[in-house]
Amino acid sequence: MNIGLCGLGKAGKKFVEFTIGSEQYCLNTVLCRENSNSAGKKVAEVTNINVNPNLIVKKISEFDNKEKLDVIIDFSNNPTTFELVDLCSKYKINLIICPTNFSDSEIDRIKQKAEESNIGIVFAPTLTVGINMLIDFVQKLSSIFSDFSFEIIEKHGTQKGSPTKTAKVIGESICRNNVNISSVRLDGFVGVHEVIATNGYECISLEHQSFSRDAFVNGALIAANYIYGKTGFFYIREIFDEMIAESYLKG
Repeated sequence: MNIGLCGLGKAGKKFVEFTIGSEQYCLNTVLCRENSNSAGKKVAEVTNINVNPNLIVKKISEFDNKEKLDVIIDFSNNPTTFELVDLCSKYKINLIICPTNFSDSEIDRIKQKAEESNIGIVFAPTLTVGINMLIDFVQKLSSIFSDFSFEIIEKHGTQKGSPTKTAKVIGESICRNNVNISSVRLDGFVGVHEVIATNGYECISLEHQSFSRDAFVNGALIAANYIYGKTGFFYIREIFDEMIAESYLKG
């Protein structure tokens, strides 16, 4: 699979490391926003990772798809994502959107673009396998047992806003109004989300912790494998729901 990447932040750099030497994934394009300081530089120089010395960071406006990309992984930010949506629509490339903090109307715009352009887009604000399994469980628990109350505690580094999009998604999956979210901001946390559920007689505590950003990369590649050769707009939750349903059918 020919893969492009946009965004060389912490997750983007992990993605570069993760795909080095892969026989399944060929990372041959790295993109950046128009005013990025990384534009025109070697990816190896920007990331301090020993990758192909001919791999150069390109501005989105300079992209011509000579590499014949199948999928672009977006680890950038909100404004840049819309540039990528237009780019992928033009060249018929599928897209995995990993940034968060999109409004409902913005998501609707992206969905409409996917349908009009006949490309595949996965909206993936909750990337990791564990978080999606946690969401599946608490959704079932809250829908079946009405006597349980829920609270969410999320822990991240000091630079992370609060509450996280992931915590909000977990809260939205719980069949209750106004689930309380508590945020902890201390250096060292990559990402911890805990859901506490109790009915006064017993307590269930579920915690997901990402040890490194490799977990995010793994989730992005699961999404890339799913959308490969497909068209349409998908939430990553739908992908994991389908995987869970298939596992039940297999017994």
